[in-house]
Amino acid sequence: MSRLVVVSNRIAPPDEHAASAGGLAVGILGALKAAGGLWFGWSGETGNEDQPLKKVKKGNITWASFNLSEQDLDEYYNQFSNAVLWPAFHYRLDLVQFQRPAWDGYLRVNALLADKLLPLLQDDDIIWIHDYHLLPFAHELRKRGVNNRIGFFLHIPFPTPEIFNALPTYDTLLEQLCDYDLLGFQTENDRLAFLDCLSNLTPRHDT
Repeated sequence: MSRLVVVSNRIAPPDEHAASAGGLAVGILGALKAAGGLWFGWSGETGNEDQPLKKVKKGNITWASFNLSEQDLDEYYNQFSNAVLWPAFHYRLDLVQFQRPAWDGYLRVNALLADKLLPLLQDDDIIWIHDYHLLPFAHELRKRGVNNRIGFFLHIPFPTPEIFNALPTYDTLLEQLCDYDLLGFQTENDRLAFLDCLSNLTPRHDT
């Protein structure tokens, strides 16, 4: 049976009853318990990014976490994920604060995380990526020669073309999303909005 590898911006602690384990954590833990596997994500701490991954194994699940530098956390998480993607995907373009260095930081961190995950992967792993922080993650893995099945689930709305097109990097993000084998959305409207973006905003739209 294939191992499940879950990647999210932040991992819940191995103690599934910890206060920080919300609905997403409960769902992920259930899937990991059923299949066995690895949960990979940010530790919630800032520090030296070159330090070895922190690994904890409990039953058939391994948690692997990493630190982020202050700059990477600010650009990737605060300035791009939460100041650009979050408001835009919630149809609040008036709140978007796009800065080119933040976009560069977003791509840089996704590339860094792909480098960190790569040595942990096995040939038959099924990789499951979560949420808007990691839209480019499959693209980065493909660039590194990963041919595993990779799925993605978005836990916030997906905007219509009129909104998505307002982002200066919309075309790159759409192309990166095409490197997933499977995309999951919260609602049928979100799925249709993505397909509309794919059809109207990029020449690559094999749906």
